Amino acid sequence: MTIKTAASMTALMLAFAPAPLALAQTAPAQRAPAVEQPKVTTPVPGQILAQEENTMLGKDLIGETVYAPDKAKIGTISDLVLSKDAKTVEGFLIGVGGFLGLGEKSVALKLDRLKISPDPDGSVNLSMDIKKEELTNAPTFKSRMDQVAEKEAERIRREAPAQPGPASRPVPKP
Repeated sequence: MTIKTAASMTALMLAFAPAPLALAQTAPAQRAPAVEQPKVTTPVPGQILAQEENTMLGKDLIGETVYAPDKAKIGTISDLVLSKDAKTVEGFLIGVGGFLGLGEKSVALKLDRLKISPDPDGSVNLSMDIKKEELTNAPTFKSRMDQVAEKEAERIRREAPAQPGPASRPVPKP
């Protein structure tokens, strides 16, 4: 082994060697625990600080099942219809028909059609005085986005040049 190799190995051993026992036993300086001061907050006008007992959240309705008077499942609430001034909930959308989400359609109804009653376990029971078959046969709800898309599709269809069909094409002569 050369002197250079021995010196290099000694330097590496010193660099990666554990700290001397005296240094390892030195305790870090003790710091006093930081006392977190409570943050002072100020409510803004119109803020609701806590939900009142006689209210419920929209998420408590969305996804919930609605039942007919005979306890048959009608469908599930998928959304709420709010007024543009954000002062009232106008209605709700309920998904009806279909199987496992396929073929289901949305029907919108005024909120006063929904009967909300508390269950003993603290949840709510949603029911309506209408049968599932009536909603299945009712027209599908069209959102503003659906209406705009339909109008645009109709405009494009009207403006598209007429394509000759198979009966109107000239037959090539042999």
